[in-house]
Amino acid sequence: MKSTQYFITPAAGKALIAKALVQREDVQNALKNGTILVIGGTTNAFAANELLKAVGEEPCVAFPAFHRGVAVPPGAKLQKADQLGDLVIEKGAARFEAQDRLPEICTKLKAGDIILKGANALNLADKTAAILLGNAETGGTIMEAARAVLSRRAKLILPVGVEKRVDAPLDELEALVNDPEASGLRLYRAPGEAFTELDAIRLLTGADARIIASGAVNGGEGGVYLQISGGDPEKVRELIREVSKEKNVEC
Repeated sequence: MKSTQYFITPAAGKALIAKALVQREDVQNALKNGTILVIGGTTNAFAANELLKAVGEEPCVAFPAFHRGVAVPPGAKLQKADQLGDLVIEKGAARFEAQDRLPEICTKLKAGDIILKGANALNLADKTAAILLGNAETGGTIMEAARAVLSRRAKLILPVGVEKRVDAPLDELEALVNDPEASGLRLYRAPGEAFTELDAIRLLTGADARIIASGAVNGGEGGVYLQISGGDPEKVRELIREVSKEKNVEC
């Protein structure tokens, strides 16, 4: 079978995921007829801009002004920035809401509405994702989202790059991390659907992408080599060329 190899960085992956998210049928329906809640995050910053463009608004979202918790290397300090708040698009009308209004917003969601929330761990085998809990007492934003999913039937989509893949079932890792004798952040397997670069390529081009290697230097850390087959080769080539322009997110 004829296939072509590409390398994508984590930043390119975020842009790729965002471009595909806005083309999903359920997202399109929520844009027109319901509500989409985009909770602050690095991948979601890309998603927010694509959604804003889709409703005719200026793509104005940039990190670090659009995030909740962020993982940084040891010793690194996150830039201080006034937060835009979470993005809410209700029947095509976009607005930013202060972060402390998230619980109230979630209580108004219903079936057909969509929540976008980033993740920290990904199991590719079953398309599940988990989130590290920075606030062990309340569970943070994911618990508000989970309540909307379980009680109000909103849909949770977890845009997450393949750089965050893990090699064990998430329920096993969840049990390990949350054991009473363990230390560190808690881990929560979210009740939603992971959406990755592989899903994005399939949706936008009809092609099948497989990870065949990973890692690089000079900004390529966390990047992956993809072997892509089927679909429209020209669409694949143009798509990868476009997202490859993205620069790494800096804190």
